Amino acid sequence: MRTTRRFVRTATTAGLTAVLTGAAIGGATAVSTPQDFARTGSLRLAATAGGPVTSPPRGIAAQWVNTTDAPSGITVKLPGRTKVEHDSITLSGKTYQLRTYKVSAGKNKVVFQVTDMHGADTKAALDPAIRGIAASTSGTVSRNQPLKVAGHPAREGRITFDDNGVPRVVLVRYVAAADHLVGLGASGPATDEKGVKQLYQQLTGSLHIP
Repeated sequence: MRTTRRFVRTATTAGLTAVLTGAAIGGATAVSTPQDFARTGSLRLAATAGGPVTSPPRGIAAQWVNTTDAPSGITVKLPGRTKVEHDSITLSGKTYQLRTYKVSAGKNKVVFQVTDMHGADTKAALDPAIRGIAASTSGTVSRNQPLKVAGHPAREGRITFDDNGVPRVVLVRYVAAADHLVGLGASGPATDEKGVKQLYQQLTGSLHIP
């Protein structure tokens, strides 16, 4: 359990956050560590109406292409072709591999990430992963709720933060798929949350876990 918490703090949330917020990421050792999760109680957690978004919108699916993470076989659709970015982190003598696929859609960003977590408790990592993104951006969590995705435990979050005076929104979902932690996210200016939501709907609706 301790290894899982440390892993999420130093790798998964930081890696996904770096892509969604536009921060630089050049390897595991270059990723900044979010605040300790014990301090995230100060985040404002607000209840939101309705359940998690699951249905992809009409009209944009044809523009997207299948993207498969070869080692895991996990597939999503992304709004354009991209190359995988490899990363890794070593904790307690064990190295975890991360693979990130990212595409920009105008001012918005879409991210698909698969982390190999063999021997770790992926379900226990779900909630800290959501909180870790908020902690690393000094943001606010306005949704952090559990759900099931194709029978797998998952959590879905909405996070807002200030980017040099520009309000931004992140919609993110983590899925505990056996030995893999799958991260799906879309972000953009808060003024275009409708567009971010459309991207997020298409992304999450296209996920296939073999």
